[in-house]
Amino acid sequence: MRFKAKRFYSGEEDLRHFHFQLKQTPCPHCKSIGFLNRHGYLRGYDEHDCCKKVIRGRRIFCNNRNRRTGCGRTFSLLAAQILRKFMISAPNFWLFLENISSGLPTLPAFTAAAIPLARSSCYRLWKLFRLQQSNIRSKLLNLCPAPLNSLTPSPRLQTILHLQTAFPSAPCPLTAFQHHFQASFL
Repeated sequence: MRFKAKRFYSGEEDLRHFHFQLKQTPCPHCKSIGFLNRHGYLRGYDEHDCCKKVIRGRRIFCNNRNRRTGCGRTFSLLAAQILRKFMISAPNFWLFLENISSGLPTLPAFTAAAIPLARSSCYRLWKLFRLQQSNIRSKLLNLCPAPLNSLTPSPRLQTILHLQTAFPSAPCPLTAFQHHFQASFL
Protein backbone atom coordinates (compact mmCIF):
# COMPACT_ATOMS: atom_id res chain seq x y z
CA MET A 1 0.00 0.00 0.00
CA ARG A 2 1.42 3.39 -1.03
CA PHE A 3 0.97 6.50 1.05
CA LYS A 4 1.06 10.07 -0.19
CA ALA A 5 3.72 12.36 1.25
CA LYS A 6 2.23 14.87 3.65
CA ARG A 7 3.10 18.54 3.82
CA PHE A 8 1.53 19.34 7.22
CA TYR A 9 1.12 17.38 10.44
CA SER A 10 -1.26 18.20 13.27
CA GLY A 11 0.70 16.93 16.27
CA GLU A 12 3.36 14.56 17.50
CA GLU A 13 1.09 11.52 17.13
CA ASP A 14 0.38 12.42 13.50
CA LEU A 15 4.12 12.93 12.91
CA ARG A 16 4.97 9.57 14.49
CA HIS A 17 2.34 7.85 12.32
CA PHE A 18 3.86 9.45 9.19
CA HIS A 19 7.37 8.34 10.21
CA PHE A 20 6.17 4.74 10.58
CA GLN A 21 4.89 4.88 6.97
CA LEU A 22 7.96 6.67 5.60
CA LYS A 23 9.42 3.67 3.75
CA GLN A 24 6.12 3.04 1.92
CA THR A 25 5.72 6.70 0.95
CA PRO A 26 6.88 7.84 -2.51
CA CYS A 27 9.21 10.81 -2.76
CA PRO A 28 7.23 13.86 -3.98
CA HIS A 29 10.07 14.70 -6.40
CA CYS A 30 11.18 11.43 -8.01
CA LYS A 31 8.28 9.14 -6.91
CA SER A 32 10.74 6.45 -5.69
CA ILE A 33 9.54 4.30 -2.80
CA GLY A 34 11.69 3.08 0.07
CA PHE A 35 14.33 5.80 0.16
CA LEU A 36 12.86 8.48 2.46
CA ASN A 37 14.66 9.14 5.75
CA ARG A 38 14.23 11.69 8.50
CA HIS A 39 16.78 14.43 7.96
CA GLY A 40 16.50 16.78 10.92
CA TYR A 41 14.45 19.68 12.12
CA LEU A 42 13.18 22.75 10.34
CA ARG A 43 13.79 25.67 12.66
CA GLY A 44 12.58 29.24 12.55
CA TYR A 45 12.20 32.28 14.75
CA ASP A 46 9.65 32.33 17.54
CA GLU A 47 6.90 34.90 17.03
CA HIS A 48 7.11 36.13 20.64
CA ASP A 49 10.90 36.25 21.03
CA CYS A 50 12.87 37.02 17.86
CA CYS A 51 16.13 35.81 19.44
CA LYS A 52 14.74 32.35 20.13
CA LYS A 53 14.42 29.60 17.51
CA VAL A 54 11.65 27.01 17.58
CA ILE A 55 10.99 23.80 15.69
CA ARG A 56 8.59 24.58 12.85
CA GLY A 57 8.69 21.21 11.14
CA ARG A 58 10.84 18.28 10.00
CA ARG A 59 13.03 17.66 6.95
CA ILE A 60 12.72 14.44 4.94
CA PHE A 61 15.56 13.23 2.69
CA CYS A 62 15.29 10.96 -0.36
CA ASN A 63 18.44 8.88 0.04
CA ASN A 64 20.83 8.60 -2.92
CA ARG A 65 23.90 7.51 -0.98
CA ASN A 66 25.65 4.12 -1.12
CA ARG A 67 24.07 2.84 -4.35
CA ARG A 68 20.55 3.88 -3.44
CA THR A 69 18.52 5.29 -6.30
CA GLY A 70 16.72 8.14 -4.57
CA CYS A 71 16.98 11.66 -5.97
CA GLY A 72 18.96 13.17 -3.07
CA ARG A 73 16.47 16.00 -2.55
CA THR A 74 14.73 17.02 0.65
CA PHE A 75 11.26 18.30 1.41
CA SER A 76 9.65 19.87 4.45
CA LEU A 77 6.98 18.46 6.70
CA LEU A 78 5.52 21.47 8.54
CA ALA A 79 3.48 21.80 11.71
CA ALA A 80 -0.09 22.79 10.80
CA GLN A 81 -0.01 25.49 13.52
CA ILE A 82 2.65 27.35 11.52
CA LEU A 83 1.99 29.56 8.52
CA ARG A 84 4.61 28.72 5.90
CA LYS A 85 7.19 31.49 5.33
CA PHE A 86 5.83 33.63 8.19
CA MET A 87 6.73 34.12 11.84
CA ILE A 88 3.10 34.44 12.88
CA SER A 89 1.31 31.27 13.94
CA ALA A 90 -2.00 30.14 12.49
CA PRO A 91 -3.90 30.59 15.81
CA ASN A 92 -2.70 34.19 16.12
CA PHE A 93 -3.58 34.94 12.50
CA TRP A 94 -7.01 33.41 13.10
CA LEU A 95 -7.47 35.70 16.13
CA PHE A 96 -6.63 38.64 13.85
CA LEU A 97 -9.23 37.47 11.29
CA GLU A 98 -11.84 36.98 14.02
CA ASN A 99 -11.24 40.53 15.24
CA ILE A 100 -11.77 41.81 11.70
CA SER A 101 -14.97 39.77 11.34
CA SER A 102 -16.29 41.29 14.56
CA GLY A 103 -16.05 44.74 12.98
CA LEU A 104 -12.64 46.08 13.97
CA PRO A 105 -10.53 47.88 11.35
CA THR A 106 -7.25 46.27 10.29
CA LEU A 107 -4.76 47.92 12.66
CA PRO A 108 -6.95 47.76 15.82
CA ALA A 109 -7.74 44.11 15.02
CA PHE A 110 -4.02 43.39 14.83
CA THR A 111 -3.17 45.18 18.09
CA ALA A 112 -6.16 43.57 19.87
CA ALA A 113 -4.77 40.16 18.93
CA ALA A 114 -1.54 41.14 20.76
CA ILE A 115 0.66 39.95 17.89
CA PRO A 116 4.23 41.11 18.58
CA LEU A 117 5.07 42.17 15.03
CA ALA A 118 5.49 45.56 13.37
CA ARG A 119 2.37 47.52 12.49
CA SER A 120 3.10 47.26 8.79
CA SER A 121 2.84 43.47 9.10
CA CYS A 122 -0.90 43.63 9.58
CA TYR A 123 -1.41 45.33 6.21
CA ARG A 124 0.91 42.92 4.44
CA LEU A 125 -0.84 39.87 5.98
CA TRP A 126 -4.27 41.30 5.20
CA LYS A 127 -3.23 41.91 1.57
CA LEU A 128 -1.96 38.33 1.23
CA PHE A 129 -5.24 37.06 2.68
CA ARG A 130 -7.16 39.17 0.13
CA LEU A 131 -5.03 37.82 -2.73
CA GLN A 132 -5.62 34.20 -1.69
CA GLN A 133 -9.42 34.44 -1.65
CA SER A 134 -10.03 32.37 -4.78
CA ASN A 135 -7.69 29.57 -3.67
CA ILE A 136 -9.14 29.41 -0.17
CA ARG A 137 -12.77 29.57 -1.29
CA SER A 138 -12.37 26.96 -4.04
CA LYS A 139 -10.88 24.50 -1.54
CA LEU A 140 -13.61 25.25 1.01
CA LEU A 141 -16.36 24.80 -1.60
CA ASN A 142 -15.09 21.27 -2.23
CA LEU A 143 -15.57 20.57 1.48
CA CYS A 144 -18.91 22.27 2.18
CA PRO A 145 -21.22 24.86 0.60
CA ALA A 146 -20.82 28.52 1.48
CA PRO A 147 -22.97 29.76 4.39
CA LEU A 148 -26.29 31.03 3.09
CA ASN A 149 -27.08 33.30 6.02
CA SER A 150 -24.15 35.57 5.26
CA LEU A 151 -25.49 39.13 5.36
CA THR A 152 -22.16 40.78 4.66
CA PRO A 153 -21.29 41.88 1.11
CA SER A 154 -17.55 41.68 1.85
CA PRO A 155 -15.92 38.62 0.25
CA ARG A 156 -13.22 38.56 2.93
CA LEU A 157 -15.77 38.35 5.73
CA GLN A 158 -17.63 35.68 3.79
CA THR A 159 -14.39 33.69 3.58
CA ILE A 160 -13.93 33.96 7.35
CA LEU A 161 -17.52 32.76 7.88
CA HIS A 162 -16.94 29.94 5.39
CA LEU A 163 -13.85 28.83 7.36
CA GLN A 164 -15.91 28.78 10.56
CA THR A 165 -18.62 26.76 8.82
CA ALA A 166 -16.19 24.28 7.27
CA PHE A 167 -14.37 23.55 10.55
CA PRO A 168 -16.94 24.23 13.30
CA SER A 169 -15.34 22.16 16.05
CA ALA A 170 -11.73 23.21 15.38
CA PRO A 171 -10.19 25.70 17.83
CA CYS A 172 -8.26 27.21 14.91
CA PRO A 173 -9.85 26.75 11.47
CA LEU A 174 -6.59 27.78 9.75
CA THR A 175 -4.73 24.88 11.35
CA ALA A 176 -7.57 22.53 10.38
CA PHE A 177 -7.54 23.95 6.83
CA GLN A 178 -3.80 23.30 6.37
CA HIS A 179 -4.02 19.81 7.84
CA HIS A 180 -7.15 18.80 5.92
CA PHE A 181 -6.10 20.09 2.49
CA GLN A 182 -2.33 19.56 2.98
CA ALA A 183 -1.84 23.01 1.46
CA SER A 184 -0.55 26.28 2.83
CA PHE A 185 -3.21 28.81 3.82
CA LEU A 186 -1.37 31.89 2.53
